[in-house]
Amino acid sequence: MTGTITPIGVGTAILHAKQATAGAPLDPFIAPGNTNAPIIFEPSAGLTGGATEVWIIASGGADWGGCQVWISTDGNTYGLAGTIYRGGRQGVLTASLPATADPDTVDTLAVDLGESQGQLLSGTQADADAYVTLCFCDGELVSYETATLTATYKYHLTYLRRGVYGTAIGVHASGAQFARFGPNDPSLFRYPYPTSFVGATIYVKLPAFNIFGQDLQGLAAASAYSYTLLGTGGQSLDVIAALAGGVAQDWGMISTSIVARADFASIAAAPGYDIILGLLN
Repeated sequence: MTGTITPIGVGTAILHAKQATAGAPLDPFIAPGNTNAPIIFEPSAGLTGGATEVWIIASGGADWGGCQVWISTDGNTYGLAGTIYRGGRQGVLTASLPATADPDTVDTLAVDLGESQGQLLSGTQADADAYVTLCFCDGELVSYETATLTATYKYHLTYLRRGVYGTAIGVHASGAQFARFGPNDPSLFRYPYPTSFVGATIYVKLPAFNIFGQDLQGLAAASAYSYTLLGTGGQSLDVIAALAGGVAQDWGMISTSIVARADFASIAAAPGYDIILGLLN
């Protein structure tokens, strides 16, 4: 019998060509980069339902996965208030926006969302009229119909609803803060506070973590942003403005004479009356 005899011993695998790597390996501990300067504001009662709240919109760069929200009332001692994940569509104006009556069919709102790498989609005129495409524009709330991409992360927004939810229509300069958001946006952080805090200053720190939820920045190194509480979201004594925002006014049983300022005139009520304005559930 003839044949090949393979000796028992150590062998090696057959050599095959190795595939090229797809790139550098993922680093779960990559630095997140700092959180961008946030937008901190108080919406009107039409958005808060009469509650006093501060809303925070934050974002970061390509490796930024979100941030913790720490709040202080003295600038020294901070408490953890919550977490923002992935962040909002935040940027700046690239041209000034005049103060034009609502609806604004002549002006273009030009924005750059490069700092958050955000994207915008167009809506319909009905969406704009219903404030579905709600945006923060330098303190004024606006909505839009059409978003036209002009360059990477840059857009022109047209058919603008101005002064949404009772905010003041104003002139906004190039470089002013901008963000696309919604009341139920998961990237929007809502911080409720008691009415006794109105007039006080709070301090906000936003230490970032990366897209893997790792490498959280230290609180001491995070920048602090101050904001004075205005109570804007509380029940408004401007009755018509509050009703237009969808907030019913229940003043309860009057025990003393009152005079409340309204858009059409002053309202006087004598003791013994129960004043309820707006829709009742």
